[in-house]
Amino acid sequence: METESTPSNHVLIRAENIYFAYRGQKPILEDVSFQAEAGEHVSLVGPNGSGKSTLFRILAGCLPPASGRVMLGGKDIASMPPLERARRLSFVPQDIQADFPFSCLEVVLMALYPNRSRLAFTSEDDIELAESLMRETGVWRFAEKNIMDLSGGERQKVIITRAVLQIESAGSGGAGADVPGGVLLLDEAMSALDIAARIDMMKLLSSRASLGRSAVIGVHHDLYTAYRFSSRVAAMSHGGIVASGSPREVFTETFFREVFSVKAEILGEKGFIVQDSAAADAP
Repeated sequence: METESTPSNHVLIRAENIYFAYRGQKPILEDVSFQAEAGEHVSLVGPNGSGKSTLFRILAGCLPPASGRVMLGGKDIASMPPLERARRLSFVPQDIQADFPFSCLEVVLMALYPNRSRLAFTSEDDIELAESLMRETGVWRFAEKNIMDLSGGERQKVIITRAVLQIESAGSGGAGADVPGGVLLLDEAMSALDIAARIDMMKLLSSRASLGRSAVIGVHHDLYTAYRFSSRVAAMSHGGIVASGSPREVFTETFFREVFSVKAEILGEKGFIVQDSAAADAP
């Protein structure tokens, strides 16, 4: 099993030898090691049931591994208080719940809570910061609208905007001033976006990650956008990481055949064409 162990002074999050299984069931993750550095936009790909979402929940500190550990900013995430963890990491799960009648601006401003003093009030600078990012992500027009009244895709864009602001506000002042950099975890968080909105969001995430302060890690079933916008791809199969590298290094004919059981034609810089699964067994 291939793992990642390259040392770096800029590693923001590292999973070390993760093992996980529900009681009485076969392992979901076996000896998985993974890391992300500042400046990276990593796409985690793989077939259904390969362990991607379970690994993400462990990276986020939502699920304890049976063995192994996750290091976030040099600290074991299991020992970090929730507020400290929130200063360094933002996690957007697949199913986004919005059961409270807050405006979209209020929802986005919630991102600043972990990095502010409890006694601090929302300032004009805070609102300007939120407005600037909301304009970039195209959700400023929903600023005064109740988030419960949005479509699924619109709601996803607002929640992703909040998550980006949360990690980018770390170290900007107040309680988060000593934070070295943030990690954004997106678990199929763009599933309700149309193709144009998904491309725009992937462009924005890649651009902001490339500034070198944060790391973005996303679980993606859309291999084409992962190929086009990721700086690195990590592929999972049968509970382990089986490939890691640039999109062009990972997405090969052998990879598609062995991991997804499909035949693919590689088109160089233009990407690839995937055929049906039956074609994978053809001579």
